[in-house]
Amino acid sequence: MKRILSWSILLCLSVVLLGSCQTGVSVSRLQADEDIDLSGNWNDTDIRIVSQALVDSSLASPWINQFRMKHPGKNPVVIVGTFLNRSSEHIDTSIIAKRYEMELINSGKVDMVADQSFRASVRDEREEQQYFASEETAKALGKEIGADYLLQGAVRTNLDQSGGTKVRTYYVSAELIDIETNRKVWVGEETIKKLIKQSKYSF
Repeated sequence: MKRILSWSILLCLSVVLLGSCQTGVSVSRLQADEDIDLSGNWNDTDIRIVSQALVDSSLASPWINQFRMKHPGKNPVVIVGTFLNRSSEHIDTSIIAKRYEMELINSGKVDMVADQSFRASVRDEREEQQYFASEETAKALGKEIGADYLLQGAVRTNLDQSGGTKVRTYYVSAELIDIETNRKVWVGEETIKKLIKQSKYSF
């Protein structure tokens, strides 16, 4: 009887200990445009601010009107090149490029063609259609639209720190280059600066 009682007590204690060791998880849905900065690192709010500012700057620049004066009735065609991460953080620069691309397309003032990461798969599909699709539906080779401009950019950071206080600055630049002449028709830069204070002691 005592042995059964002892095992019962041990079992109860084990359940209590296991329960106290478990960490609860709480999840809350947030609005996509809600500004939240937890660590001071690069986040989705920075992406949104930077992308919108660069798009607004490029659309306000005269390069589109200059192109239309030379080619009436046509939109300039842009291809996305490389957005380099030259910062001290891991930053997925493809998100910036994609946001930029979406805004340009939705403006109705610019046409975009598939970038290098997708172009190969489109070409493979077109090649296969020559053998496996009907003659009426197979898409012809040599009909690609050549881009007029190449979009490329980079992200750089600068960190100034004293004790538990930091100032982290992000410089996000972008440029459009005339593919035929290598001439830069627009260059823009957006800066994000953050003051981060971290207490030395936490309880």
